[in-house]
Amino acid sequence: MHTYAGSATTSPRATRCNALDPGGLIPVVAPARPAHTRHVHHDTIMFDAGAATSTGNRRLANEDSHVVDERFCLVADGMGGHVAGGVASSLAAAEIARHLAGATVIEESMLHRAVEVAHRQILRRAVLDDTDGMGTTVVLAAIACTQDGSPAIAIAHVGDSRCYRFAGGELELVTADHSLVHELVRSGRCSVDEAAAHPMANVITRAVGVEQLALAEVTMLEARRCRLLLCSDGLSDELPTRTIGRVLAGIVDPQAAAARLVELALAGEARDNVTAVVIDVVPTS
Repeated sequence: MHTYAGSATTSPRATRCNALDPGGLIPVVAPARPAHTRHVHHDTIMFDAGAATSTGNRRLANEDSHVVDERFCLVADGMGGHVAGGVASSLAAAEIARHLAGATVIEESMLHRAVEVAHRQILRRAVLDDTDGMGTTVVLAAIACTQDGSPAIAIAHVGDSRCYRFAGGELELVTADHSLVHELVRSGRCSVDEAAAHPMANVITRAVGVEQLALAEVTMLEARRCRLLLCSDGLSDELPTRTIGRVLAGIVDPQAAAARLVELALAGEARDNVTAVVIDVVPTS
């Protein structure tokens, strides 16, 4: 569950899905729901992606949404209550997907526009539903082009849903959490170990659908072979990076890797909803 700091169901086609440092690999205690696998083509690279999601062990409803589409994938983690959070993440997923699906070329500016369109839709829905604090995080990966027309992988995020990249046997965190504890760590007022147990660890500093603007942070990566993981904090809070890295390195099929990551999160406390999208970035030539 998030607080804002400020004033897997199988599918035959691309769709949004929602339901309105522990150590070691331990036995699975609840099944993850597998989602779809989809191949995403581009002139020089393609996405081969799989996804899985679960309500978790403590929640009654799944407020996460995810999309796997031809040129992009995303995860959204809703906040504002089990109904409002699911509405917010579902709206964000649908609006961003609609905006990007109609694009001939995906550029950085288009990602900002897509997030802003989703932001406005959630604000409108909050007024209609008289729901205060409804919002969502978003993290997405897209096959994109730089300003000079070169192919790239664009990563955009708002909030604390994450993107990891696994390449050359190394796992790196691509995104920086938009959260209060991350700001404390970055300013030197809190250590990484202290941040994990901080009483305000769930407070995020950016969200889609809250305040007047949704400021997405976009990172452009080289269009080369790698494996990406998009996930909600229900997964990243449960699994240490060494476990994430072992799964991404050891399970070839992205669908199976996503399902295994969710299963391992469920083997812990899994206090939140858990969603993983694993994307293999594969050169086409």
